[in-house]
This record gives sequence, C-alpha cells and structure tokens, in this order.
Amino acid sequence: MPSASIDLTEIAQLRLQSISFFLLLFLLSAWGLKKLWNMLARDFPKLPVITYKAALAGTFLWGLMFLFVLTMISGARELLTPGAWEKDGRTYRLTDSESKQETQAVAEALLKERRSKLAELRSALFMHVATHDGSYPARIEDSSFADEFWIQPGDLNARYGYVPGEKKSDQVRPLAFEQAVYGDEQQLILFTDGAIKQVSLAEARETLDGK
Repeated sequence: MPSASIDLTEIAQLRLQSISFFLLLFLLSAWGLKKLWNMLARDFPKLPVITYKAALAGTFLWGLMFLFVLTMISGARELLTPGAWEKDGRTYRLTDSESKQETQAVAEALLKERRSKLAELRSALFMHVATHDGSYPARIEDSSFADEFWIQPGDLNARYGYVPGEKKSDQVRPLAFEQAVYGDEQQLILFTDGAIKQVSLAEARETLDGK
C-alpha cells in the first residue's frame, strides 16, 4: 500500500520556510537571552537565574512590546501625513500624488541647476570676449577658462554644444546649448545677448539649424 504524501504549493513552501526561520530565530534569541542574563546573575547576586522557559516568555513579551511600538509609529505617521501612504503588499509606499510631487520637485531643482551652470558658462565666455579683443573662442579648446565650464550637470558629464563666431556683434544668435540628455523634451540655449531660453527639442533643432 503506497504511503500518503502531502504536496505543498510554492507559496505554501515559502510561507513554511518563513515561519520556520522566524521560529528558529525566536528560539535562538531566547537561548541567547538566557545565557546573557545568567552571566550577569553571576556578577550580580540579586539577579535571579532564569530557565529557558522563562527566557522564552521574556523574549515573547519583548517581541509584543516592539510590535506595539512599531504599530504606534505607523499610526503616528498616518496621522501626521493623512492619505500620503498606501499599502503595497506587506509594506507601505507613497501614494501616486506624493510621488508625482516629489518627481516634479526633483525636476525643478535640476532645471534650476541647469540654468545656473549655463549662466556660469555665459560669464566665462563673456570674460573671454572682454580679454580677447571682443572675439569668441574659435573652438572649445581655444577658450581661456577651465574645461569644467563646458560640462553639463548630471551623471553623464555631457558637454555643451558651442556655435563659434568671430567678433561679438549686435546680431543675436545662438552661442551655446545643452545636449538633450535629460529626457524632459526641453533644451536650454544661450544666446549672444546673454539670454538663456528654454525651448522644445523641435524649436531647438530649428533655432540651431544643424549647428
């Protein structure tokens, strides 16, 4: 007569493994508590020696206390930021509205940094013109300032594009521009009159016209 066997689903096996792990961890924690407590009891005679059963009870009570504290923290978080968190499986995450606000804040901060960095390049180019008889650098390599001014913000270390010219004149034209590496469908362009304009990629292609 064949022996009966129980086949567990993959989810049931994972849950059984999790329960077994935490049960083993609980038993080991109780054993460690017993050892540490009894070591202290040798040096402090007023402390009673505890048994393994007492250590199990103490570990269980400590676990309940920590669970209570974590529950209170979770409740306080919900009271301070109502509706900001939603349950995602066994954990919580920010709601979509909070995530969008955070993403927008990061994008605005990056745009501000991009404008600031391009303004630094503008100052460096105008200083070059002032000290070189009104002439712009013929090439990026001919500029009289540090190469770091040509590096765009971000991890890619992209370099600004440059539209070389001879003398500074009253005619307004593109002078330097961002490479489109930020994924926001926008580019910043520096013009010879000092203006920094934010345009779409299509407008940038039309303005630069293959430059």
